[in-house]
Amino acid sequence: MTANAPSSLRHVPNALSLARLLSALPIAWLVVRGEGRLAMICFIVAGASDGLDGWLAKRFGWASQLGGWLDPLADKALVLAVCVALALRGDLPWWLLGLIAVRDLVIVGGALAFHLNYAPLHARPTWLGKMTTLALLLLVVVLLWRNVGAQLPAWLADALIGLCAAMLLASGIDYVRRWSKKARKLRRPHNQEPVR
Repeated sequence: MTANAPSSLRHVPNALSLARLLSALPIAWLVVRGEGRLAMICFIVAGASDGLDGWLAKRFGWASQLGGWLDPLADKALVLAVCVALALRGDLPWWLLGLIAVRDLVIVGGALAFHLNYAPLHARPTWLGKMTTLALLLLVVVLLWRNVGAQLPAWLADALIGLCAAMLLASGIDYVRRWSKKARKLRRPHNQEPVR
């Protein structure tokens, strides 16, 4: 933590996450309208804000519980909205969009169930979850870039689609495994039979 950082700026990471969340639908609208170049620029800026808000939170000790929930929510909203738009244009397979949606529902539903039934859950994306988000961001950029006429290898998008599918499955299973393990640990003392 840096003592010289003004405390009045401690909400900047959350503000960046909120801006990213609110940008999801406008960027998706640009994609649907065929404004590929502007959509790509806005998406890259929004994606860069993800790294910036995390760096600021860690560098100056501005991390908060709200930010822990808002940051991944903004990432999911941005990726999902733009992926829906790309699927509507025929650039993204519908089955991959379905996999993204199901995985996010499992994560959000599992987190909510754990929070309500066991203990407060602090949102901490795993390394695998972060890599999955990064792979999805790269896929979206490649598809947007291709829409503005960029000459890219034909195999690149297909390879990223396969990579994203594998990582979505792996990270979804990993989150379920982690929460199930935590739930068993919290439940075990209550289920133990008394010693006679």
